[in-house]
Amino acid sequence: MGWAAALLAGALALPASAPQPEIELGRVEVQGEAATAREKKTLAQLVKAEALFEKYRALAPDATLTFKVYARTQAETTQRLELGLMTPAGRQPVALDAQDRFVIDPAWRQLPGRTELRSRLADGRVTWRPDIRTPGLLEGERRLGDLRLQCRVGFGSGVARGAIGFGWLRSLVMDDCEDPDWGPSNFADRPVFAVTLVHGERRLTLSERLLHGLRDSGAKDYDWGFSLRERMFRLPLGDESWPDDTRVLLEAMDDPAVPPEAALQALPDDWVQAALALAPGLTPAEVAQRLGAANDDTRFESGRRLQRHLRETGPQAHPRRLELVSLFDADDRLLKRSLRQLAAGQRY
Repeated sequence: MGWAAALLAGALALPASAPQPEIELGRVEVQGEAATAREKKTLAQLVKAEALFEKYRALAPDATLTFKVYARTQAETTQRLELGLMTPAGRQPVALDAQDRFVIDPAWRQLPGRTELRSRLADGRVTWRPDIRTPGLLEGERRLGDLRLQCRVGFGSGVARGAIGFGWLRSLVMDDCEDPDWGPSNFADRPVFAVTLVHGERRLTLSERLLHGLRDSGAKDYDWGFSLRERMFRLPLGDESWPDDTRVLLEAMDDPAVPPEAALQALPDDWVQAALALAPGLTPAEVAQRLGAANDDTRFESGRRLQRHLRETGPQAHPRRLELVSLFDADDRLLKRSLRQLAAGQRY
């Protein structure tokens, strides 16, 4: 038995009633490239992804499967992704559509599974994902079941890059695609400002903590490092109270600001009213003067900056938990802000 398998067997052998200490693993930033190069995938991985797509198809019965290549660093080089199939006869170009997606060519099935697809952008400058979508959705909208299936297909096949650092230990004992509070990274089509789940009359805007790698401390070796950080979001994929046909609304950074809820506008709290009065053009220093220091402050490679303030207001027994997210341009001028109430007991 290998040491990793032995470790897993030992963990599973623990009595169910034994109290387990809560361990918080520190973040490890890996210097240099991981053992598995990002710039290439094998046909075997793509075929496995296709099999997983069929296996879990009930999550998204009408969806289609494509594969997408992302420029992970130096986003201005996207036009030079230049994907190629490395056949015995030499490199064959693989055509990408306008969204840098492709499908498996039936002729590829005659080639050995170890045959590689490679981008000319090497040295960790690309990453890959399956792209699973149900037709007919509006721009800026995804379906939760599609993204659940996308997680199964991507991380189960190796098309999406798996855990790094100590993340492999977590993956031995739990399935991130079933975690009720968290999920592996997704990338929006445009830099994302807010993510809202909608099903019938139920509506919940996720905390900024699940966007832009905020809870991951920004390690550069993650798939979403560098240029993709603005587009990164996570979802509570395993929370079954949200059915598969839940709409996932993605507000982009350059979309018009969404007005806050009427209940928030009516709160008799000086801090809340100061937050609502923030106007475009303010600097971070001016915002801090009115609201205090930000709890989180993120600068993106584009130059844009995002700050997050947390606040509790109301009676101590039943306080309102508020989150203010402010977006600044590359010149540190406020573009828009969003004041959100985090639901009681909201874990995400």
